[in-house]
Amino acid sequence: MDIQDNQLSKKKIFFFLFIFIFAIFLRIYNYNFEDLWYDEQASFWVAQPNISSNETLERSTELDRGSSLIFNLILKKFFEIFYYDPNLGKAIPILCGSLSIPLLCYLTLLIKKNNSYILVGALTSTNFYLISYSQELRPYSLLFLISILSIIFFYKIFEDKNLSLKKYINSLMYIIFSTLGASVHTFFFIIIFSQFIFLLLNYFFYKRKYLLNFFCMFIILFLYLTFMFEQLMLQMSIGDFWIQQVNFDFFINYFFSRYFGSKIMGAIYLFTLVYFILIDKKKLFRVNDKLFLLILILFFSYFLPLFYSVFQKPILIDRYIIFVLIPIFILISISIVDFTENKKKKIIFFIIILTSFINSYIEIFNREISKPEFNKSFKYILSSNTNHNILIKTKNNIDEKITVNYSKYTDVTQNDYLNFYTSNSNFSKINEIWVVCYKPINGFDCSISSYLFSNWTEEASIDFKLMNLTLYKK
Repeated sequence: MDIQDNQLSKKKIFFFLFIFIFAIFLRIYNYNFEDLWYDEQASFWVAQPNISSNETLERSTELDRGSSLIFNLILKKFFEIFYYDPNLGKAIPILCGSLSIPLLCYLTLLIKKNNSYILVGALTSTNFYLISYSQELRPYSLLFLISILSIIFFYKIFEDKNLSLKKYINSLMYIIFSTLGASVHTFFFIIIFSQFIFLLLNYFFYKRKYLLNFFCMFIILFLYLTFMFEQLMLQMSIGDFWIQQVNFDFFINYFFSRYFGSKIMGAIYLFTLVYFILIDKKKLFRVNDKLFLLILILFFSYFLPLFYSVFQKPILIDRYIIFVLIPIFILISISIVDFTENKKKKIIFFIIILTSFINSYIEIFNREISKPEFNKSFKYILSSNTNHNILIKTKNNIDEKITVNYSKYTDVTQNDYLNFYTSNSNFSKINEIWVVCYKPINGFDCSISSYLFSNWTEEASIDFKLMNLTLYKK
């Protein structure tokens, strides 16, 4: 038995190592394929290492009312240790996204001691939605990682019936990661709320006492309000939010088309999940089963934001509940491995694996540019027979600071000399200027009527992805 256990442990270690290396490869591959979205540029601006912590806090508050403060502070510290570069900054989400995969496999093993963790590792390591957010300078891959860690340590203290040093250590880890998760994104409270309901139901049905567990949740809430109360109030005070109310299509796919790459892939995963929930409902809805917590997280991830949207304002968008992929992948994988009807099991397994890998291959290796082409725009200007004077058109001062700051640190501009002007610059000493218009932040209006050189002659114009370049001369 010991020899078999040792061989199994070696296989698990080898698999974890393979999954980790493979996940890293897919997340590093073409990590700088695209330039940054505006939101990523904003994180890059807030995290400038040469400004004070107070100024970082002020920028974060001014920009997004502190909703991304923790991630930006982590990014700032990273830039202080290394150097200030947008591509280097992607190392943080890449690391978080890569670590998430073996940890998700480990979480699956905590729930079910069978080979379902292998399927979880295969599906999540190649999931392009997770890969793409692992390459974005935003907090969502960090949120996904911390969500996994919170659930892992929650299970550990839930299962441990004795008050021991090990349980206290696990409780401390649960408090740390859950407080951090709530600070990274307020939607993390959906996981804590699900865990609270899970404990409450277990107390009512099985009369088990969970004083330490409930105390941990109280400490998490206390710590969060102590450090993040101002940011929470600022976010709660938002009147008009940019997110639109969900429409009828949402209730057909529940963002699955976004999570899995297409409407067809979304339908396959959604149908598979619903099918197994229906046929395994007696097991999945058993209150003391660890899988029941995943059902609660899955349910409340949609229900709570939708409920809030009805009485307040729309707040539900796919990336805010990125952690919903945790129960989706685990529930599907465990259900497939445990399925007793061998013929159906092979068919479902074959469909899930084949379609997922084909879709991932297309998404990863035949990737199309979807973000603004800043580098390509600047390269074109450098190749033109003109003076390299550039103005980034924006609607307001803060957008100008963000986009100009990012533009100065793109690959092209760090290697070549470009002259960046702002709306307050003196244009009297130059005879020509390139106006670079990042279309989405200008409402796709690239006119220059508000600028002092609006009476200059338009000499040339060219479009790149989400960008317009226009040359003006006196």
